[in-house]
Amino acid sequence: MSDTKTPQPSAAVLSEEKQAVLPPSNNSGRFWTKPRLKQYWHDGVLYTSQSSYEVDTSVLFVDLLYVGIIAVNADTTVENLTKTALLRFCVTFLPTWKVWSDIAILVSQFEADDLTQRTIILFILACLVGFTTNIYSAFYTTYAQLVAFYLAARFCVALVTLALALFIPRVRPIMLFNLVSILIPAVFWIGSCFLDENVREVLIWLAISFDMWGGLVTVWLIRDIPKVSKTMAGKVNRVFQYFPAIEVRHRSERVGAFVSLVFGYSVVGILYQSQSKFGLNAFYGKAVLALIQAFCFNWIYFDVDQKYQLAQSAQRHTISAALWFNAHLPFIMAFTLSAAALSRLVVAHDCINANPEDLIPTWEERSEAELTRGLRWFYCSGLGIAFFFMGVISFVRRDPPRKNERIPQRYRLVLRTAVAVVWLCLPVAKELNSLELIGITTSMTVFTLAVDVYGMGRNDLPRENTEQFEHKPLDRRETMMGF
Repeated sequence: MSDTKTPQPSAAVLSEEKQAVLPPSNNSGRFWTKPRLKQYWHDGVLYTSQSSYEVDTSVLFVDLLYVGIIAVNADTTVENLTKTALLRFCVTFLPTWKVWSDIAILVSQFEADDLTQRTIILFILACLVGFTTNIYSAFYTTYAQLVAFYLAARFCVALVTLALALFIPRVRPIMLFNLVSILIPAVFWIGSCFLDENVREVLIWLAISFDMWGGLVTVWLIRDIPKVSKTMAGKVNRVFQYFPAIEVRHRSERVGAFVSLVFGYSVVGILYQSQSKFGLNAFYGKAVLALIQAFCFNWIYFDVDQKYQLAQSAQRHTISAALWFNAHLPFIMAFTLSAAALSRLVVAHDCINANPEDLIPTWEERSEAELTRGLRWFYCSGLGIAFFFMGVISFVRRDPPRKNERIPQRYRLVLRTAVAVVWLCLPVAKELNSLELIGITTSMTVFTLAVDVYGMGRNDLPRENTEQFEHKPLDRRETMMGF
């Protein structure tokens, strides 16, 4: 946005919604245009452009690529089922999550809609691809290349941040603050390339901590410094008069769309190929159970909890919004790792009616006669942690109790926590085979879903209620199919 003064909205608008709508822009055919803010806060008023409600197709492409990246990372981890492999999964997962979040935030807050912006996104995606290709041998021979690709993506974001500070003076202080939060962890990443393994791990976690949660310092400084010092509050308010905002519903819908892709990845992982004339065997049974489990997870997340809408909790408090978004990180990490282990469980031949010769050679090589301890822990612990954080996400929303609610939400969340604890303890039962393991987790998932659906109550609307439909006169020739 150009730095011309935006006209103040009327008092009536401020009293009703505290929001003013800015005009949209369309510069998709230009090589470069001066960037503008999509939405920002100023004196308690949220200024929002009409384009802030639109979803850029390039963002959807980023989500699709990122799901593939985390799938490769998880599949690489389950090939070496050890504590070290799990630690390295976290180390390689978190930087890619940060880059994905950077793209989401920049696209949500700022608008250029030109060829330069799309080229920048493409460059960052190319860095992510380079990062992913070096994951497998990152802690042996390709660590420097992995860090180099990550820093290239982060420095690109830093240059964009600097450009925004130059071209949009009203948000210059916050942009410079964000620039510093990028450069500090970069020093730790660079230092980790030249030190031995023990010191390297310390620097890696320092860098990741600054990358992931350094931006929260800015939010705390602007929002909560008045509670600490009234003198500092005046200075902070003068410096940070304008603050880029993120449209809550757009953000939550993006996260929801990404979660649906993660659920889809778990289904793709269970698809094996059979060469048996009669394929109704234990392999098929485990695949169907895994499908039911993923379907129930999707049902709970989107229809029971309705987390993709986030309701009004994030609008009431900044901490709620931050907790809601950050709870998705361990949820997605754990579920992805569990899904990768599940793909190995489905083709295991440690139970009756599971002949590995029924699989084509590619899947026969992956079939295991006995489940390793690591595979049990990766699957059960990942699923339990994911289910627990789904409950955390649901709790953060804090829905007002429904009038016809049969079982209060807090009791249903206690049940989810208990189920997650049971799953965390399942690996101790070493006598359980793959079919029994998947059967137990799936049946408990279905039971929890049934309790949630019953506990939420039913809609008291009549069976035939035409008032809920929008109706208007229309000629049948105006409809798409002509009926």
